[in-house]
Amino acid sequence: MFTLEWLADTTGHHDHVLVGLSPQNGRYKPEYIRNLIFWLRPRFRSIDVVIPGFEAAYTLVAAGHPPAQAVHRARRAYRQLHNPAVRALAELGVPDPARHVTSWTRLHANAAYRASLSRSRKAYLVDRRIRAACRAMTAEVVGNTVDGRSVTPCDIDIAVRYVIAEIPLLTDGPSLFEADRSVFVYHRPTPLVAAIADGGSILRAAPGQSWAVVGQQEANHGEHDRTTTPTAIPVPAR
Repeated sequence: MFTLEWLADTTGHHDHVLVGLSPQNGRYKPEYIRNLIFWLRPRFRSIDVVIPGFEAAYTLVAAGHPPAQAVHRARRAYRQLHNPAVRALAELGVPDPARHVTSWTRLHANAAYRASLSRSRKAYLVDRRIRAACRAMTAEVVGNTVDGRSVTPCDIDIAVRYVIAEIPLLTDGPSLFEADRSVFVYHRPTPLVAAIADGGSILRAAPGQSWAVVGQQEANHGEHDRTTTPTAIPVPAR
């Protein structure tokens, strides 16, 4: 049902997988989340799932929603992803499954996350490539939410904190989740992963950090258990 494509010349492993779920993407329905977790869990020694928390409200405020409404919608979107992920892990017998489904907001209690976030914010301010990648991704996220108008630089200034908050998950997974090696899995490559992976920015991935794209295939293709060797990152046009 799924395939895993390792990115940027990273070496495939079976240690820890970090699954990113997005409230901005319609594919993350309960059935998809369950199927994805059921497919990934047996292939790795440990698994964690990360979901945007209150950070998602920044994108909604930038799109024109009142702050209180934006927080309410962000909280609801989090529950819609969190609950099926916890249920899937529980069905698989993962001990204390709720502990393995984490919001970005909760990660602020982790000193390693706070340190990585500080480096990420600095990189946004001083590194033109990281800044450009963050702003391009932010424009896309907000653009998927606004109704009938263009995204402005002011909108991006409000919402970019959402994208910056994700950077530690791309650079420091091993220390955040106490693993020797960790792969961040998402449904497509992003400009930030490209900027970090190729050494073209001041941000560096921690030892043991890798990335992969998970794809979905029709079951009758007969390749539902396939993984691929590392490739260059084909960042989609934005």
